[in-house]
Amino acid sequence: MSVYYFEIADTEPAIPCVGEELPSLASARCFALKYAGQLICEQGPQIWDGEDWVMTITDANRLTLFTILVCVTAAPSTMDFGFKGLEQRQSGSAVVPIIK
Repeated sequence: MSVYYFEIADTEPAIPCVGEELPSLASARCFALKYAGQLICEQGPQIWDGEDWVMTITDANRLTLFTILVCVTAAPSTMDFGFKGLEQRQSGSAVVPIIK
């Protein structure tokens, strides 16, 4: 069994680095994906601020083994641009805003 470290960069509030003893690199990859999903869900609205979310996985010698990078981008249709009298009409597969 080897120790793997899972470190998340630049989050508010800071998320402490976690070390896990796991049987293989494949196990570390699976753990990293599950742990990343859990942390992203816990981040709530903060994940939607447009900043990249980065988890770096290292071995016991702190050698980087792999990185998980998540970039969350809200679609324009979900954003409030502050337009008054904004309507939308369906045009093919695209939603086209119409300002009156």
